[in-house]
Amino acid sequence: MKILSKKIIKGVGFIKVVPEEDDDFWHLYNLLSVGDIIKTSTHRKIVKESQTGTKVSEKRRIFVFLKVHEINYWADQYLLLSIKGRNCQESHWLSLGQFHTYEVELNQKIVIYKENWDRFHYAILDQIKQQQTLSEVAAFIMEEGVGHLCLIGSATTRLKQKVEKQITKKRSANEQREKAMEEFFKACLAALEQDSLFEQVKCLIVASPGYVKDDFYQFLRNIFQKEEKYKGKQKMLDKIFLVRSSSGYLNSLMEILQDQQVQQRLENTKQNIRKIFRAMQEVMILEKFFEQLRIDITKVAYGKKDVEFAHSLGAIQTLLISDKVARAKDPKVRRQWLKVIEEIKNKGGEVFIFSSLHPSGKQLNNYTGIAAILYVSVSFDYEDDDEDEDEQEPVGQQIHQQQHQHAQDEFKMDMVVQKKFEEFGMEDGDDVDDDI
Repeated sequence: MKILSKKIIKGVGFIKVVPEEDDDFWHLYNLLSVGDIIKTSTHRKIVKESQTGTKVSEKRRIFVFLKVHEINYWADQYLLLSIKGRNCQESHWLSLGQFHTYEVELNQKIVIYKENWDRFHYAILDQIKQQQTLSEVAAFIMEEGVGHLCLIGSATTRLKQKVEKQITKKRSANEQREKAMEEFFKACLAALEQDSLFEQVKCLIVASPGYVKDDFYQFLRNIFQKEEKYKGKQKMLDKIFLVRSSSGYLNSLMEILQDQQVQQRLENTKQNIRKIFRAMQEVMILEKFFEQLRIDITKVAYGKKDVEFAHSLGAIQTLLISDKVARAKDPKVRRQWLKVIEEIKNKGGEVFIFSSLHPSGKQLNNYTGIAAILYVSVSFDYEDDDEDEDEQEPVGQQIHQQQHQHAQDEFKMDMVVQKKFEEFGMEDGDDVDDDI
């Protein structure tokens, strides 16, 4: 993501950014909060009535100022970040207080104005500055007749494509089976070639039970030697790393990333994996937490109350916290955990903020989204007087719906807000060719 400009004074101000790749959507999702104001250009369906009374609709690109009401992020087979908000700057095409849903686009400028920039937001901005393009690793997890191609970025893991082909199990139809497997491998190669994926990634992990991975690799070698269009591209095969998995489905991804050979291979890539490949850091530290949990349960803590108690004793060596917890909607809760994070760092402890879109982040969310590895053994034999106090919000819960109020009353921009916009250079404009 490119940061074009930034002006933040005492936690109040704006940034102007351009998302350039898929991971940037996740960074934006974590930067945005309900109540922020965004300025961008967007498409809006405009309905006009002709002189004959017929209605004609057209899509028009317009400028909008939206006060954020709801933020949704999806990263399955398609990627989408949508921001629903109410218009707080009246225009010819959008009345004051009217709802509009903006779908974030790559290479489209967006201004984010916040009145509560905190350490969590600054940490995301630092990640954006350090981010390198094309640092992704791809994983093709397969078994006979089914394959899942995943992209593992610095902040997200998402399914790029699923390949399926019916393969007969009958030994008597061996020739037919071999032909079906060849067609399956061709489909897998086509998935790799889509959007020049094979050429761009730094490492391709091919995983399967049995010998499917080996057969696929041999298929690729034969194709690259025989076909003219692959002439001179044999070095691309050096990116491939074969590893065993228990299945050809996505639930094997965590097991693959925990494989010692995979971790060693990724460590040896040209990029410094510990700095830019956060997914591997998350996997390794979560593995360390579970190992300690098996060895000595008194030297780990998980759940809000236990972690807070361990922190009060100064016993936390490493804090594992999900971004779901760190970006809590309640500012008081968010500030509380940011304070804990800062105090642990100041005492020489380590803090890892896990992405909920990585398998490791999802696994941490199953343990309430917050855990810690401790310096010393701690007994948690205190009475729990407050029932359900440390329960976390269910994974995947959408932002709570807010009651609809009259747009003029709730979103009318007073002179103070207008003055802030002028101070921070967020002047309005109706011409979409203007620089946002």
